[in-house]
Amino acid sequence: MQQRGGGFPLRIAWAIPAAALLTLALGIWGWSGRHVPLDEALYRSIALFEIDNDTYSHGLALLDWRFRVGRWTGAGVVFSGLVALGALLRQHLATALARWTKQAVVVIGADAVAVAAFERARRGRRSALWLGAPGFDSASFTAIALAWPPSDRARAVFDHAGGADHVLIAAEKDAEALAFARSARAAAPGARITVLMRDVRLAEDAAAALNDARTRVLSRAALAARALALAHSPFRIARDLGHARIHALIVGFGQTGQAIARDLIVNCRTTYLDLPRLTIVDPAAGALEGVLRVRAPEIDACAQIRCIEGEIGGLAVRPGPEALAAAVAEAGPITAAYVCLATDTEALAAVSVLQSLLRALDLEAPPIFVRLGEASPIAAPAGDRGPGAPTAFGDLATILEASEFLADAPDAAARDFNEAYRASLAPERRDDPLNRSARPWDGLDETYRQANRDAVAHVPAKLASAGVDPARWTGLAAGLPRLAPGERLYRTAAELEALAELEHERWLAQRRMDGWRRTPTAAKDEARRLHPSLIPYAELSEALKEFDRVYVRQTERACGGPGGARPELQNGT
Repeated sequence: MQQRGGGFPLRIAWAIPAAALLTLALGIWGWSGRHVPLDEALYRSIALFEIDNDTYSHGLALLDWRFRVGRWTGAGVVFSGLVALGALLRQHLATALARWTKQAVVVIGADAVAVAAFERARRGRRSALWLGAPGFDSASFTAIALAWPPSDRARAVFDHAGGADHVLIAAEKDAEALAFARSARAAAPGARITVLMRDVRLAEDAAAALNDARTRVLSRAALAARALALAHSPFRIARDLGHARIHALIVGFGQTGQAIARDLIVNCRTTYLDLPRLTIVDPAAGALEGVLRVRAPEIDACAQIRCIEGEIGGLAVRPGPEALAAAVAEAGPITAAYVCLATDTEALAAVSVLQSLLRALDLEAPPIFVRLGEASPIAAPAGDRGPGAPTAFGDLATILEASEFLADAPDAAARDFNEAYRASLAPERRDDPLNRSARPWDGLDETYRQANRDAVAHVPAKLASAGVDPARWTGLAAGLPRLAPGERLYRTAAELEALAELEHERWLAQRRMDGWRRTPTAAKDEARRLHPSLIPYAELSEALKEFDRVYVRQTERACGGPGGARPELQNGT
């Protein structure tokens, strides 16, 4: 539904009084010309607004063009007023219904994502309210768009979110989005609330602070990065190209670029690839690298990173083709290039320049992925795309799909993973109220819910490491990949050990990217984010190695395999 700025009543607000003044002016002019006093002329002119008035239906009225025009403009005023009154009454009725009746879906915010979410709810035939629209609009009383009130938006959210089943918040400012989330939760205690934020780190911190199983705080950039990795796995691209490691060229290191970097470092580790290399080109690369190293002091143990202060775009190539070529050559062949700029126009221009630059430098052209917010102008079926054509990602539809904001039970894969873990426990451990990690999903702390999501994000890399057919995970939008009958993640103790070491490397990367550092003491320090287990797998005790083995067994169980210990492993074969 295309939103109309201000709605119908506001569009005709100036036309009605203008036509009324014209009508009176014509009437007074006409009667004054017949030497009628001004007050009498005004009184007689008012009759021009009366339909089928005897004074203007014959005789003199038909002879004077001013009266003939005036009676039509007067009739237009009457009809327009009735239409405007009807529209105004409809708006007030729709607003009252939106406030006092239940809407299944409430979308909050003026962001472009809010527009797409409202349309998605309508297409799903759910009653929907959009609060924060450019103006009033309503295709029906089950699809209502309301503008923000002039004051106290949080109160408006509270007034309109009550009784909703699903609430999506996509505000232009992250702090405002969190305030709306609190108001929505107070108004609708049973609703599933999805908050889409811009800042990746702030979204993670806010989710932990809220610690609410029915409120999901997600980063748009992280959703786009994960969806891209599922559709075009970089570890699979590296294997197909014969690369020893993933070497990613990231052009633009804003929120999306940072989310892709983290996803590559944490979720794309396999047994057959070395540490990833990231070559980052951004005008503020030095400052952004400083922030990255403050947040993740041990990042060098996770990836080899080269930040280049420059740009590749339609207006400039800095620091110059030769310097860029040297940096790329030093890091090795590029596995994939990611263009993540602020606007779609800048991103498309940068793709074109990057393709020309790679050709001019005689570098092998890698797959290029470009972040586009709108529906992709370069989308085409795989068989119809030209050689070297870029692949778009991060559009609004993909973000909404990945957010699962209309799902009654979102995080299905992470829920399955948590249930697989609970099923692997002895009853006394599973039912122990002090074992916080073994609780059902809705009873978990957000820390453990996120740990399950992180483990699920790495499942495709584990399957790839085990040689499982990529069809099992490629493009999987929701749920866990399912192993075929007879498929296994491991068949020998050595294979289990390799996957357990991979799991430990994933955990190390996740911890380090979250700011944790190694401590030589035996105790973990939550406040300072110090952990004694941030060491190579070979240096772990057998008890700690078993935690990683359990994760591997749990992954197999969650994907439909048997899981647990097997006779051949107990025999050490």
